[in-house]
This record gives sequence, structure tokens and C-alpha cells, in this order.
Amino acid sequence: MSRAITGEERERLLGELESLLDQARTQGRRPGYLEVADALAIEAPLRIHKTTRLLEILLKRDADAGQPLRSLLVASKTRPGRPADGLFDRARRLGLFNDDPEAFYQREMARLVQSD
Repeated sequence: MSRAITGEERERLLGELESLLDQARTQGRRPGYLEVADALAIEAPLRIHKTTRLLEILLKRDADAGQPLRSLLVASKTRPGRPADGLFDRARRLGLFNDDPEAFYQREMARLVQSD
């Protein structure tokens, strides 16, 4: 049986995720979803699903704060160097872009680099 992440645990994990992605950005690294799940010690089952949900929450928080979208640093195993399609779908549903996903991705990656 899957244990849901509590609100308090979610906030702790989001703080750790922010630190992990800030460090990856400054080091020029692109962690994968599994690497993020491992670093956050997210428990099975549904580790990648839980990781993805945290990335989506951070995506919205960064967007709401007008900050570069750090979640886009995480690379999918099936799309090397790029986030999974679901993260782009979420960004589109949040109204963050309505054009080509690749153009959106390139704009946001430029913002991440400029935020150093």
C-alpha cells in the first residue's frame, strides 16, 4: 500500500528539492528523475510519480514567484537532457506558454543560466 506524503513532509521535501536543483544549476548538472528520488529518499512505491508531483508543485511556485523554472533542470530517461512531457503539459495548463514546447524550454533554460 502506498503511503501518501503528508503536508509537513511535502514542505520538507520541497525545500530539499530546491537546494538540490539550485546546486545542480550552479554545477551545470541535469539530474534525472531517479537521481532526484534517491537524493530526496522518496520511498516506494510510486517513487517517480511522487518525485514528478513535487517537481510540478515547485514549477507552479517558481512561476507564481516570477522565478526561473528550476523543475525544468530534471532530465527524463526517455528524453535525454529534457524533462518528461508531463512537465511541459503541466506548464501549459498553468498558462506558462502556448507556443512550441522547445521554444519555451530554451527561454526558461536561458533564464536559469542568467539567474546565477
